[in-house]
Order: sequence, then C-alpha cells, then structure tokens
Amino acid sequence: MTKKIGILTSGGDSPGMNNIIYNIVKNCINNNYNIYGIYDGYKGLYLNKIKLLNNYNFINIKNKGGTFLGSSRFPELKNYKIRKKIIKNIKNKIDILIVIGGEGSYIGAKKLTDMNLPCITIPGTIDNDINNTDYTIGHYSAIENIMKSIDKIENTIKSHKRISIIEVMGRKCGKLAILSAISCSCDFVIIPEIPFIKKKLFKKLKKNNKKYSIIIITENIYNIKKLSKEIEEKTKKETRYTSLSYIQRGADPISIDRILSKKISYFIIKLIKKNKLGISIEIKKNKLTYSKLNDNNIININNNNFIKKWFNIINK
Repeated sequence: MTKKIGILTSGGDSPGMNNIIYNIVKNCINNNYNIYGIYDGYKGLYLNKIKLLNNYNFINIKNKGGTFLGSSRFPELKNYKIRKKIIKNIKNKIDILIVIGGEGSYIGAKKLTDMNLPCITIPGTIDNDINNTDYTIGHYSAIENIMKSIDKIENTIKSHKRISIIEVMGRKCGKLAILSAISCSCDFVIIPEIPFIKKKLFKKLKKNNKKYSIIIITENIYNIKKLSKEIEEKTKKETRYTSLSYIQRGADPISIDRILSKKISYFIIKLIKKNKLGISIEIKKNKLTYSKLNDNNIININNNNFIKKWFNIINK
C-alpha cells in the first residue's frame, strides 16, 4: 500500500524550511509515496488545509527563506477536542506526519503521536533551543544575517563614536546573541541564561579604550530604549538602539542549511522505510541520528557550559 505522508512547518519560520520541503517531496515522489502539504501549520491540520504536493513546482522557492506552506502559532492544539478533530480530518489521508519547527512544534507532535498519528520532527528554528541536537535548521543562516547587520551598524557608529545596543531574537535561549557577539567581536552580551547586572555593563563601557562600543542583547530581557538612555547618563556617550527583528530570519539560507536539508530528507526516507516513527531527528557531532519523541527532546538543557564560558570571555 502506498504510504501517505504529510508535512507542515510550525511556529516561527527559519531559513532552510523550503529546502527541506522541496527535498522531502522529491524523495517521496522517487519512492512512490504520496506527499501532502499542510498549509499554515497545525492550524491548517485543524481547518483541513491539505494539498497533494506530488506535482508541485518548487523551482522558484526551494532556496528562498520563509516557508511556502505558511506557518502559525496554534495554542489551541493543547485542547484534546481540537486534536481529536485533527485526527478525524486526516483519517485515510495521512499515515505519517513530518513536523518542522521548534519547541512548541515538538510538543504538538508528541501529543499527536500519543493519539496514534506517528510524527517525525525536524529541528527548524533560528533560536537553536531544541534539546539533544547540536544544531537546528536556520540557526547559522540567522547568525549570518545578524553579523552582516552588525557590520553595517558598526561602520556608522565608529564614525560618530557612539555606543550601539542591538537586540536579537532567541526567546529563552542566548545562543544567537553569544555567537553573534563572538563573530563580530562585540563588547558586551546580555542573555536570558545569566542575570543582567547593569553595574558590570556600565563599568566595562567606561573602561573601554575603543571610541565606540557594541552591546548585543537577547529579546525580552530589558527595554532597549530605556537601557540606551541609562547608558548615555552613565557614560556621557551618545547611545543608539536597534532591534533586528525579522531581518535576522527573513533572508535566504546559507550553504550549511541547504546541505543539511538535503541530508535530512534522505535520512527521513530511510527511517520511514524501516518504520521508525514517533521520533525526533538530531544532529550530533556533524552526524544525523534520531531518538524517540519525548519531553527530553523538547526541553533545552544543552550547551550551558558553552554559553557561560563565552559569556564570561566577552564580558570580561
């Protein structure tokens, strides 16, 4: 019997999602599987927005950022009655569901797997906040976008001898901020994993021998407009703030995300052939592996030593 596979993207988009969809569809067709796209994430499953992709033309979108399937936040998935309707919608349509997304997407996939819709999750989030994987699709593409933006900001702030605060995404994870600060040799980094002590920041800015300074901060930690005014008062230096917002995740994926997307698509087909379902795809030490989809895949507890080490080096 022909396998019927569904694929959706959920939560925040990340560069490389279109590449994964394209490569999975291509490999499904080569193996005579029917592959269905679910539009607008879990919400699309609920609203029955399901379309056969076997004849879809990907030529113009496969290397573009975002996700042509669309995405959404759908907290209603927590409701058992909502999930029950989803299971009814896909009866006789989909045997296996591939979910590309972050923490919330994994939680939804686990709940549906528990209701006998076997899911395979792929880590697709710029935040890199999924446990048991070293890397998530879109993370390094986002860092590349942040780095290019910081380089441009640096060109102008050093001309005017200013201090610049740059806010990046990351939610509860500081990896984007840390890696951006390393790649751009920034002067101070503020992340959710470690308490923000303003006195340390002011002290370092006063000691800084450079004529300008760059501070990276993860979103939702401190009001950057207010912090800008406080820094000006303490240092007597002109201070500006910038929130990079969607700029960091809206560009096209870089080579590492394109290559990894292709590798993951072949790996998933191998797993489906072996009936390995209800699992999470992981990248560890540059190798693809998998584990059973459970709470340990979702809660981010990895790489804290790396974050603390570089936090101390940057802020010294």
